[in-house]
Amino acid sequence: MASVADKLRNDPTRRRRALAHQFRILRVIAAVEFKLKYADSALGYVWSLVKPLSYFGMLWIVFGRFFKLNAVREYPLYLFVGIVLYTFFIDAISVALPSVVVRGGIIRRIAFPRIVIPTAATLTAAITFVVNAVAVAVFVAVAGISPRWQWLIIPPLLIELYVLALGLALVVSALFVRFRDLSQVWELVATLLFYASPIMYPVVFLPPWAQPIILANPFVQIIQDIRNALIGVNQPLETISAVYGTSLAYVIPLGIVVVVTALGFWFFRREEADFAERV
Repeated sequence: MASVADKLRNDPTRRRRALAHQFRILRVIAAVEFKLKYADSALGYVWSLVKPLSYFGMLWIVFGRFFKLNAVREYPLYLFVGIVLYTFFIDAISVALPSVVVRGGIIRRIAFPRIVIPTAATLTAAITFVVNAVAVAVFVAVAGISPRWQWLIIPPLLIELYVLALGLALVVSALFVRFRDLSQVWELVATLLFYASPIMYPVVFLPPWAQPIILANPFVQIIQDIRNALIGVNQPLETISAVYGTSLAYVIPLGIVVVVTALGFWFFRREEADFAERV
């Protein structure tokens, strides 16, 4: 007797309907998560802007005024872009981390692809990112920056960032079902990533030996490339191709993204069979 999976493979119409059904579930969960996030707050969606703007205000005072980093071209925009990208990346993984456990009741009662749950969580963070992107557009307008053809590479870079966040989200959400202490570990990692990444300072401030290492990090590579596309290169050695001396160096961060994402899907698929018993 043919299994459900075999029937779907042999019937394109059923396969399309199944995919459409999964996308509807994904959309509904993501929308509900986003609404619930601000349901009982007085300022509602405004809070999605308060966090990056608060980070920006404090760091701009400390680094822009006290440490005189205003020599960096369009430093307020430079700083705010880094904060917004960091906030999205961390929030996407932080929200996805406990998502499977939080939705344990649904997992035990309803049959649907479990991967929808952490994916919906990352989409919730993506919705918040879209709101923050409006603030970035305001910063760009205030800075008087004219559109450049380099802006065309920003969407692919944002896709790269989302894929990286999704891959990590799948890994940590599956691991959290087994190891609840992972939330504390991730909180520490998120803090270390903030200070280890060139969010409030240029890459050229790092020792020469450290620059190739840190730019091999896909998250840093994406931040730098988006800044350079949006604002222009501040310093000669701000891209991985300049530091390594060849554009082939982009294979390193892109390869890491592919490996992390593939690992995330494989590991989540392997673990999901036991979710109902563990959550």
